[in-house]
Amino acid sequence: MITLVIIGMINFGITFITDLGFIESSFFVGLISAVSIYFFSSSGGVTSRNLDRQVQGEVGIKVISPEKKFCPSYAFFASIVYLVGATIATVIEYQEYFL
Repeated sequence: MITLVIIGMINFGITFITDLGFIESSFFVGLISAVSIYFFSSSGGVTSRNLDRQVQGEVGIKVISPEKKFCPSYAFFASIVYLVGATIATVIEYQEYFL
């Protein structure tokens, strides 16, 4: 619930700053939040490998890097729920353009 509230507040902040409607920006906010939660909660990704390479270059000892692994959290599932809800709301709001 906290994640949904935070994403909603971010969406409201974006609509307050820009001239977009809440539903118009909700899909993109949901997509960006889901991708960023996935990126920052996975282990063995690009940032981890980059850090391992830096340490290996400075020390000269080969670092065994872990496999890329993602364990979805409640925050990730909440962002997916927000994204699906935003997609449904966008399709309902603009159904005349889609048909």
